[in-house]
Amino acid sequence: MKNIIIRISVILAMVILGIFLFISGKEHAIFIENKGEKYTPKNAYYILDGEKEVKIKKKKKKREYAKGPNHVIEVRFKDASGVEKKIVKEFKIKIGEKITINVAMIESELWLKTEKLKSK
Repeated sequence: MKNIIIRISVILAMVILGIFLFISGKEHAIFIENKGEKYTPKNAYYILDGEKEVKIKKKKKKREYAKGPNHVIEVRFKDASGVEKKIVKEFKIKIGEKITINVAMIESELWLKTEKLKSK
């Protein structure tokens, strides 16, 4: 009886560990665009999860890959009056979601767009 309990607990621990590793190691595609409704900066710079700084030009879109559910993006650009702004935002990605971040609209509530991925 004791052997059966030990075996079941080891199997449950391995299943829980497998689920944790799947969620924390899942790689997501994040689309980052520089297309504003009123004002779009000529050049914007972003840092995703503390990696290298990337330049994105006006009306362009880039794809980045990130692992895990929790992420931080730091955006730097010059606004319409020429003042340099630096904004840091945190966001989460769930499994089966497509994320689009608009760096030109990072100050508004419309900076993050999530869509459910279509199943085949």
